[in-house]
Amino acid sequence: KQWYQRRVRGAPTVAGNDLGCYFCNDVVAPSDSTKDRTLDQMCTVTRPGNALVAGSLAVELMVSVLQHPLKGRAPAALDPNNSSEDSCLGRIPHQIRGFLANFSSVQTASHAFDKCTACCTEVIRRYREDKMGFLMEAFNTSNYLEKVSGLAEMIDNTNFGDIWEFDSDTE
Repeated sequence: KQWYQRRVRGAPTVAGNDLGCYFCNDVVAPSDSTKDRTLDQMCTVTRPGNALVAGSLAVELMVSVLQHPLKGRAPAALDPNNSSEDSCLGRIPHQIRGFLANFSSVQTASHAFDKCTACCTEVIRRYREDKMGFLMEAFNTSNYLEKVSGLAEMIDNTNFGDIWEFDSDTE
């Protein structure tokens, strides 16, 4: 019912901060999201036309990035009235999320999370130092990425009593 594209994290910025990767908005480590689910729950494309729309926009996003003078360092276009950051093909958003239910899309940007299990500095450093060893440890130890990124320590140090819970009854 919806699709999503995001530029990969390079060095582009939004409001002076690095743009986030796909996992930067998750405060959990990746897990097997398809276990014990039916096919329609596993597949993110259950409407056939959705794949074509998502694929074509992904190609257009990539081509726009490649045509920008800064390439992968192109800033995320947030201000619709500022064309100074455009490529010769137009705006280059950080993320595009589309919704088939009402045939609409939104362009957003997110900041990099310094404890991201996919792209934080320590994860990248350890991967570069020992690619195969790093991967094998991540495959074999379920909380390895959380420990390396510092996410486990952050969660351990979180005082959950200080977190407010909002629900539909909260005004």
